[in-house]
Amino acid sequence: PMRMYSPLAPCLSQQLGWPLATVLGITVYPFLFATPSGAQTRPKLLPSSNGLAATTFGMNDRWAQTGTYTAETSIGEEDVQPKLKSIKTIRSPYTDAWFREGSSGEQALPSTSAQDLMVMPSSALDEALSRESAPTPVTIGQRARREAPSPNSFFFGFGVTLPPPTALQGLARPVTVTPQSNEAAGIAGGVRLGFANLGGNNQTLTLGIEGGEQSLGFDLDFRQFFEDGSGYAVNFANRRGVETEFDRGGNDVDTPNGDDPWVHRLGGGIEYFRSLEADVDAALGISYQRISVRDAAFTSDVEPEDESGNRLTVSDDGQDDLLTLNFAGTWDRRDNPLFPTEGFRLLFGMDQSIPVGDASILFNRLSANYTQFIPLDLFGFTEGPRTLVLNVQGGTIIGDAPPYEAFTLGGASSVRGYEPGALGTGRSFVQATAEYRFPLFDLNVFREDIDVGGTLFFDYATDLGSGDTVIGEPAEVRDKPGSGFGYGLGLRALTPIGPIRLEFGLNDEGDSEIIFNIGDRF
Repeated sequence: PMRMYSPLAPCLSQQLGWPLATVLGITVYPFLFATPSGAQTRPKLLPSSNGLAATTFGMNDRWAQTGTYTAETSIGEEDVQPKLKSIKTIRSPYTDAWFREGSSGEQALPSTSAQDLMVMPSSALDEALSRESAPTPVTIGQRARREAPSPNSFFFGFGVTLPPPTALQGLARPVTVTPQSNEAAGIAGGVRLGFANLGGNNQTLTLGIEGGEQSLGFDLDFRQFFEDGSGYAVNFANRRGVETEFDRGGNDVDTPNGDDPWVHRLGGGIEYFRSLEADVDAALGISYQRISVRDAAFTSDVEPEDESGNRLTVSDDGQDDLLTLNFAGTWDRRDNPLFPTEGFRLLFGMDQSIPVGDASILFNRLSANYTQFIPLDLFGFTEGPRTLVLNVQGGTIIGDAPPYEAFTLGGASSVRGYEPGALGTGRSFVQATAEYRFPLFDLNVFREDIDVGGTLFFDYATDLGSGDTVIGEPAEVRDKPGSGFGYGLGLRALTPIGPIRLEFGLNDEGDSEIIFNIGDRF
């Protein structure tokens, strides 16, 4: 997601996300809708005229379609409208895809698994729509049978990291827990583009590109899918950025040259992924990274220590070899993957380093992230879901704790009201959030219906006193408090490019932050 932080002052970059997507007219997040079950006729499908994703309801044989189409149907309003009020839009980060309800009668929701990069291009949809019978379903996660899209189908989307679970590292690394040290500080954004079904061989090639005021990098990812929905992936990544573990805090500690430390990560890995159960996906892989710290974005000089003599890397030469065995999994029972109002999701991960090179780093990192969505009708200003969101996450590192692999606290994905990384950097952490979401009003922008809601939130996090156990003690030398809370309110718009959030947070030290974010928190 694209993030922007400002101390009570808006920035020009705050205005770039929604207008950019509108001007480009790119269908980044097509709509997926559940299908009313009582109708008997099939709608007439017409191309959309606005260039953005529109909605189509398939009334025959309980099927539905996504893409740039609108629907005309003779079904009476009294048959459809009562059911539509309870249906919330599901938007996929890739292009068109078919889905069909399972035989059990439950809706076949799109998966958030990283391996699900298969897409159905508009040309294939046009062919499918010309058939007399309902189309064969395409894989959405591991819950339906996969039908490959047209060879070499191009797709494009905002965001760089892959959805969990994936065991790959680098830019593709998903957010198992949101406090993590490989997140760039400052304004940053990215895109991911690629081709599906290369040469008709059920393979996908994607390129993620990230840029910002303090970050620059790319990630190249290749995936091979098998008939049973499992597969393997290989990636290569190169990234430099000012990371939050070496930024923020009461003291500004730089490199000996007086510049911010830039962390360079160069490497790649391979993983195997598959579904274990209907709602459980997992990935296992091995990754290698050459990690160094420098004093600028474009320089060959490495800096093993900061200006006060504190360690920035584990080895004395300023370059560490990090080889890790990685495991990631998800258990997802949410009613809607992108705009959930009920259910839960559990993310869990394990990283085991294998000592290599001069640094000979040995650690085991465990992390878990649980979110519960509870329908709760406290208040609201229009029709729509009212949801209490409860989240708790935590992690610990057993063994060596390199500063660039520790947990960082504070910011839009941690404790709002603090700047990213300003709360702490520790070997261990616990974080909890309570957020109430309620509807405010609806509006129509460029023929798109936008639901606007409000949020009230409270965040708390602590490093459990582990800041001084991280190599180089980056939190201690920068005078980060280590624990604290934040609270505030915000606006949350559900748009064709995903949720857009504008939030105002206060923290327990009296500071405040305005946060603009494209993409949801949980």
